[in-house]
Amino acid sequence: MTPSSNKTPGMNCPQCGTFIPTTIAELLTATGITCPHCRLQLTINRNESQRAMDILRKVDNASKNLQAASKFSR
Repeated sequence: MTPSSNKTPGMNCPQCGTFIPTTIAELLTATGITCPHCRLQLTINRNESQRAMDILRKVDNASKNLQAASKFSR
């Protein structure tokens, strides 16, 4: 079984089902993402997604803190 930390983050396109690789940082900063297969433009409505964006920021900060701590302990 592969650890989840090695899995490429992303989502499936709602139109064609192709996997769209993305990162938390991209979701937090980009206005949208594009499917590499069908070119569907997915926009991020920050007002309606405020709660999800707040959670993504917390996850991103926790990930950065974990990376910094693991570098410190080596």
